[in-house]
This record gives sequence, structure tokens and C-alpha cells, in this order.
Amino acid sequence: MRRRILLGLAAAGFFTAATFMPGATRAEDKGEVAALFTGAVTQGNWDPPGYAAFDKMVKKYGFKSSYIEHATYEKAPALLRQLASRGVKMIICHSSGYSAAIQEVAKEFPDVQFVLYSYAASTGGLKNYTAWSVNWDEYGFVQGAIAAAASKNKHIAIISGEEIPSAKRTHEYTLRGARALVPDIKMDAVFTGSFTDVAKAKEVATGVILRGADVLLPSSDLADAGIQQAADEEGAHTIGAYMDQSASYPNAIITSTVLNFDKAYDQMGQLMTDGKLDGTIYQMDLASDGWTLTKPFRHVDAKVETDVFALMDKLAKGETKPD
Repeated sequence: MRRRILLGLAAAGFFTAATFMPGATRAEDKGEVAALFTGAVTQGNWDPPGYAAFDKMVKKYGFKSSYIEHATYEKAPALLRQLASRGVKMIICHSSGYSAAIQEVAKEFPDVQFVLYSYAASTGGLKNYTAWSVNWDEYGFVQGAIAAAASKNKHIAIISGEEIPSAKRTHEYTLRGARALVPDIKMDAVFTGSFTDVAKAKEVATGVILRGADVLLPSSDLADAGIQQAADEEGAHTIGAYMDQSASYPNAIITSTVLNFDKAYDQMGQLMTDGKLDGTIYQMDLASDGWTLTKPFRHVDAKVETDVFALMDKLAKGETKPD
């Protein structure tokens, strides 16, 4: 059984509520890799598939492993310092919200590799900060086009948690994608301030539905459950996020975005093993098989699916841009 150990940060003057989980994998001379997650790795739609990819990677490459759940952005610098100080060789941060903490701490530990998955515009010239950056521009553009095509009211909504870099990009390009298809579309864009408050997300979702939005785009990680529940109860439609959620909300979900976590994490493990992590930003886009959509689409005309995958093909080939 894995033990839960409360991480004490006495040097920083506080104790974190995050949990530290020593992995079952043990290996000689490979060193330890660790990961930070914003929530629980058993709940929601962002951290569980990320953790699954992390776990698969450490087992494949024979690393010792540990991870921290509920690692807040505010406490991230202290957590990163603690992990680096105890000899962890690679620390993976599973959210763009950790980027500032990495840039602050990585320069203090040049022999430790810091890795981010989600979105990074720059690694600040640090050779020990490497990122796998999802193209949230094309992601948002495509989901905006789907929502606009599916909306009978010409009114859609995107609901996110905290205003982190990836979420801001997604909001901007979701509106662009929607307007590219329906120029007079109305889009409510809401940040609830929490990735975990399911009740608040549901309240916000119910509110935008009552104001006329009939297609909702959940982008609040664990709190997405509240958005999906509201849509299901009120007869609105949604898009599943980051993993196939259609079985959980069949009456609401049109399609789900699916991020290729396995590919990104496997590359992290391979490059770490080969000693080739060097500050590069690796793009996770349609051209690199970084993400896709589930098929078949539901609750919309079949032409919507055909047109959307044609758009995705053009984006992947560079024949069109998400603007």
C-alpha cells in the first residue's frame, strides 16, 4: 500500500495540504522523477490521464517516482525547492499555472530537469526547463467552431477555473473559431476561480443556460462535472475535455477532445534517459498527433463531424490558421 505523507515545509514557514505519494516503482541508478498535480489523480479529467501517462512512463524507463496532489500554484516554488533539494532528477509540472514557479526555481538547481506539460510561450532561456506545449489556439478554434455549428440559439459559453495561460489562450481562440463560422455568435466566457468547486461550476453553468447558451464548453478540470451535470439537467450540449467523457454524460456530450498525454510523457522519459532535455518547447498540436476528437459526433448533423475533421486536417497541414 502506498502511504500518504503530509509534506512539511518548515523552512518556508508553513505546511502544505498537498499529499506526497512515493511510487511503487524502484530502480537502481536511474534516479527519482516527481510530478506536481493541481488536484487528485483519481478525480476529474485533467490530472487522472496525466498521472496515468506519468505512471506508465516511470515504469517503462525504470525511474523511482513520487508525486504531489493538490499542489497549489502559490506553494509550487517551495514544493519544487524541496523536491530538488532532496535529489529528485526530473520534476514534471502538469499545468501551465506552474510556469512562473519553474522559472523562479530552475535557475537555483541547474542539475535538476524541470518539465512542464500544458502550455509555455517561453522557457526563459533555461536549459533545464523543457516544456510540452499544447496548441491551445487550434484547440480553442476547433471547439469554438463545433459549438457554433451545434448552437441553435447562436449563444455558447466557455467556463474555466483559474485564469492560467492555457485557459486564456483557449478562451480567445474559442471565440475566434466560433465567429469564423457564425460571425454574430454570442459567447459567455467565465472564470469561476476554481478547478475543484463542482457546485460553483454547476451554478455558473445553469446561469448561462438560463440566459440562452445552449452549447457549453467545460474547461475547469475536476469542476467540469458540475458543468456537465447542469447541461444534462437543462437539455444543453457540451464537449468533453481532455479525455473521452461521452460514457459519463451521453445526453450532453457532442464529442470529446483527447490529449495525447502518453506521447508527451513518453518523450519526457526517453529524453531524460538519453540526457537530451535541453530547454526545448515541444509542440503538442494536430500536426504532431498532440490531440484529437472522439467519433462519432452525437446530437448534431453528420456534416458537422465531416466539416470539423476537414478543418482539423487543414490546420495540421498548415493550410489554414486558427485566427
